[in-house]
Amino acid sequence: MRRRDLSHEELAKVIRLRHENATWLKIQRETSIPRRIAQRAYEQYERSQAREELKAARKEVAAEEFRTHLGLLTGFADSIVLTICIPSSPNETRHAKDVLGMLYERDRLHEVDFIPAIDPTERGKRRAALQNQLLFESLRAHTYGRVRWQALGEWEDVWDTCREDLAKFREEAYEIVLNILDQKPKLIDKIVEGSGKKDAIERMVDGVLHVVWPSILTGKLDQKFPLVRATSRSDGMTQVIFGDSNLTLGLIFTEGDLAEEVAEACKWAAKNLDKGKMTSAVAKQVNVMKERIKELEEMLDPLRLRPLILGTHCNLCPA
Repeated sequence: MRRRDLSHEELAKVIRLRHENATWLKIQRETSIPRRIAQRAYEQYERSQAREELKAARKEVAAEEFRTHLGLLTGFADSIVLTICIPSSPNETRHAKDVLGMLYERDRLHEVDFIPAIDPTERGKRRAALQNQLLFESLRAHTYGRVRWQALGEWEDVWDTCREDLAKFREEAYEIVLNILDQKPKLIDKIVEGSGKKDAIERMVDGVLHVVWPSILTGKLDQKFPLVRATSRSDGMTQVIFGDSNLTLGLIFTEGDLAEEVAEACKWAAKNLDKGKMTSAVAKQVNVMKERIKELEEMLDPLRLRPLILGTHCNLCPA
C-alpha cells in the first residue's frame, strides 16, 4: 500500500489542532485523515523543526564565536602595534625577543570570555603563551599576502643591532668625557671629592647621554646644548642640571666654580658626542625602527584588518 503524504493544507490543520491539544481521534474526525497518518506526519514535522532550531542555534553560537575570534585577533594586532617601539633611553639592554615576549603573557581568553583565569604558575604561563602563539598564527593566516610581516622581523633585527650599538654609544660618551676632563690636572679628583660621589664621572656620562638622546629620537643631530647648566640652590649649594626635565643626577657641589666647570665639560662632551660615529649609527637605526612601526601600524589598523578577517579563513575560525 502506497504511503500517503499530507498536503501543506492538511498538515497545517493537523498542526493547528495538535497545538490546541486535540486527540488523534478528534483530528481524524475533523480532517478525515487517518490518525496514524496524521500522527506520523506531525512527528516528522516536529523532527524537522528540531533540526532547524538546532541549525539556527548553531549559527547563533558560530556567529558569537566568530565575534570573539575577531575581537581576539584585532586585540592581538593592537598589542603588536603597542609593543613594538623605539628604545626609550640610551640605557636600553633588552633583546627584541624580550620586548615581544610581553605579547605572549596576557590571558586574552579570560579577558574576552570571562572564563576562569589561567593560574599564574609556569604551566599557566606556558598555556597563555601557546594560546597567544595560536592567535598570531591565525592573524598571519587571515592577512596572508596583505600584511608584510617581514617588517616585524626587520624591526627585531634593527632593535638588536641598536641595543648593541647603545653600549658602544655609552663607551664613546665616556671616552669623550674623560678626554675633556684629562685636559685639566686632577679635575677628576676634584669632581669626585667636591660632589661626594665616587661615580661622579659615570653620572656626568649619564647626563651627557640624556641631553643627546632627544636629538637622536628626532633625527636632528648637530644641535646646540644650552640645557646643561649649573644653578644655585637655596642652601648655598650649586647643582648641575641636564635637559628640560631638570635631571640632577646628584651632581651637587659646595663650590659654584667647580659646578660650572662640570656643566661646561658636559656641554662640550654633548656637542662632540652629537657629531660622533655611534650617534649617527644609532639615529639611523631609530629611524628604521620608526619606519617599520609606522608600516605595521598602517597595515594592522582595525579599519583595514577587520574586513580582511571577515573575508578569510583560518584553522581557528568557528565552523
